[in-house]
Amino acid sequence: MLIGKNVYIEDLNINGKVVDETKNTLLLETEKGRKRIIKAGRKIIIYLNGKEIRIRGDELNLRPWEYAIR
Repeated sequence: MLIGKNVYIEDLNINGKVVDETKNTLLLETEKGRKRIIKAGRKIIIYLNGKEIRIRGDELNLRPWEYAIR
């Protein structure tokens, strides 16, 4: 569900576009190449429709299609 969205990982100071997502990780395309980030324990800002959505990575520790069920 986050693939194609721009995100900022606050505690790691990393900006990027999500190119892949698993239950536990995000793969970001950054200026310095691709970085795989573990979701757990991270503070994530998702940029969506001109708004910032702040969320803890632990809340995203689901398979992408499970977001809708939750």
